[in-house]
Amino acid sequence: MGSSAGKRIAAALCLCLAGAAVSALLLLQHHGEPRAVAAVSQACGEGGTSGCAEVARSAWSSFAGFPVAGFGLVFYLSLSLLLALTLLAPAEMTDALAGLAAAGLLAGLVVDLLLLGVQALAIHAYCALCITTYALSAAALLALLPARLGARGLGPALGRSDGRLAAAGWVLGTLALVAFVFASEKTLDYREARRQATLLGAPAPAAAQPPPAPAPLLAPTPAGPATAGDATYWQERAKELQATIDDPHKLEAYFSAKAQREYDAAAVEKLDLDGLPLKGPANAPVKVVEFSDFMCPFCRNLAMALSQFVPQAGGRVAVYFKSFPLDKSCNAKLPGSTHPGACFLALGGVCAEGQGKLEAYHDRVFATELHNPTAADVVRVAGEAGLNAAAMQGCLDDPKTKEALAAQVAEGNRLGVSATPTLYINGKKLPRINDFVAVVDKEARKKGFPPLAQP
Repeated sequence: MGSSAGKRIAAALCLCLAGAAVSALLLLQHHGEPRAVAAVSQACGEGGTSGCAEVARSAWSSFAGFPVAGFGLVFYLSLSLLLALTLLAPAEMTDALAGLAAAGLLAGLVVDLLLLGVQALAIHAYCALCITTYALSAAALLALLPARLGARGLGPALGRSDGRLAAAGWVLGTLALVAFVFASEKTLDYREARRQATLLGAPAPAAAQPPPAPAPLLAPTPAGPATAGDATYWQERAKELQATIDDPHKLEAYFSAKAQREYDAAAVEKLDLDGLPLKGPANAPVKVVEFSDFMCPFCRNLAMALSQFVPQAGGRVAVYFKSFPLDKSCNAKLPGSTHPGACFLALGGVCAEGQGKLEAYHDRVFATELHNPTAADVVRVAGEAGLNAAAMQGCLDDPKTKEALAAQVAEGNRLGVSATPTLYINGKKLPRINDFVAVVDKEARKKGFPPLAQP
């Protein structure tokens, strides 16, 4: 193997490893791992401005129940293994193995183009990190381009004993990588389920006495206390910041305190609750309004968490449901449709409300895997939830149904809702779902309720 060929293969190997690293980050983000979500937000933007978040929220983020990022991770790790074996193989086998890797990258780029089309035509949002993996694949293929015809010599190469050994090593190694990624996916599923159980957070600890005054940030120097103009000041601040970032508990406390300040300073918005069905007692001191999308996986997680919390809240909270489908067909102010078909499901929610069975419909929809649902899917799901399916069909076409949904969408747009779920507690927007219980507890205490018990 010539030095130039070796360098090209090594470059392709490094690019595939980089693709594996980005895919792993996207897989962690898909499962809501906090550090990965923060890293992706840094790269793509936060909240409604993040194309990466929109792609992750879409029904296209998984295929056959497995995250697309997981398939990408297996793909890049398998090619990395093949390229590593190529570097170790005898010179007469190099072109054949490099050509096989080039063929794999070419097939991967075809899939990448299809995924890019899905982002452009179906999701109407672009994931910058996903596109980065496409660029890495293209660059790796370019590095291997001189060996593109080498795959023709794969048959003779496999006729050699060392060729069969390399092929067996690659196949067995790929199977081991598939098992590793599958096991990792199950572990991430378990971690996500555990986080979901604590999705709403915990009550703020009741302080029996005023907390002690914090220690001075900086110790006085012989010349006096440190000031913002001193190098020592900034060194100490950097150490303090690093200590906060490195300690998950300190980092969570920082974000929680920041969100609480934002909530306290927020203006109280007027929300229309007339005639809305609710979960919890109507006279509850804490009124929660949820703007939700029936096709949003995060909304599904929130719905499950609220269904467990509200009955245990001791009459403190009532939850009102409003639809805000991320679908331009009924929400024209959106830049694109994250969840095509969500408007049909939202109209079904209005009809279910008219039959007095919104909760049954709500729970059934969230328990059903739907992709680009139609009116027929809504009628079917409504029937499965115990609603009058025949009445549902007529209701979906009723102009009054569309007017009722339009009013909920217009209210969400007036408030600046751009993503789901979005919660308002006693008229104030909740910055983080994780602080839900703490804010509910604080608001209920203002009305004379005792503190919620710590878990």
